Amino acid sequence: MADATRTTTLAAETFQETPHLREQAEESPKLEQLRGSARKVTLGTDGGETYYVLEGDLLYDDDELELHALQQDVRARAKEVGLTPDAQSGREDALVVVAPGGKIVRWRPGKVLTYTVLRESFPTEDNYNLVVESVKAATGAWQDTCGIMFEHRSEFDAHANVSASPDDIDAALVFTVRYIDAGGQFIAAAFFPTYPPARRRVLIDPSFFGDDLTFDRVGVLRHELGHTLGFRHEHIRSEAPAACPDEPAYDTLNLTDYDPQSVMHYFCGAVGSRELAITELDRLGAQKVYGPSLSAMMLVD
Repeated sequence: MADATRTTTLAAETFQETPHLREQAEESPKLEQLRGSARKVTLGTDGGETYYVLEGDLLYDDDELELHALQQDVRARAKEVGLTPDAQSGREDALVVVAPGGKIVRWRPGKVLTYTVLRESFPTEDNYNLVVESVKAATGAWQDTCGIMFEHRSEFDAHANVSASPDDIDAALVFTVRYIDAGGQFIAAAFFPTYPPARRRVLIDPSFFGDDLTFDRVGVLRHELGHTLGFRHEHIRSEAPAACPDEPAYDTLNLTDYDPQSVMHYFCGAVGSRELAITELDRLGAQKVYGPSLSAMMLVD
């Protein structure tokens, strides 16, 4: 269960609890390689915060990058001696859900995921309106899929400080949606429930508005909002084609059979979908975590 008072990442907590892991991470041959090759994006002004872009649409800070490098190094060593990913972690390689310590991460029952779309961050009113409608459609798709609720708090959309974290704008907000020119390093990016409140942002790159965008815009946001619910990329599973990005799947669990058409699957290795629709397997997996959609029930007081 996510902790509303969380101020640090799980990676930072891991290193605090087990300092020797940081020492190992700093000595990992993967770390400098990742620092040199990973794309970077800076949020905010006057230097702001710089993050590494991994898996295409996930932003990692220094602690998260170090832990990721250590996991990759351990995985590579395991392969050298013939161990499978399952044997490394003691879990299935992880629809795929975040599960640190074997516990599935989800928002607490009854939690409404409130958000604002920061109008002042977008270059034009048309851009802003398109994102408002696209996020509305994407949140609606997840609400029709499983027992989760989103709410657009439009009264905060005019907030002038577009770099503010959600809790700096209003304590009731769970996340913000804002525009950022990431140089096309991603179409959009999001967060996991385990992230501290200051990191809970859905970011929209200019490429989202491009005429040459080959993905469904609402589908892109369905995918990103899947991350906000705690779901990892489907293509990190061992069943995915070799051409798909190969990332460690530590602290994850499988919820369903492998689904090459999942909303959480990249278009790679001749599988995946540019529509990024929520499939029947996605629905079954999401309901294992959040229960059935409230829209499928007759609710009474």
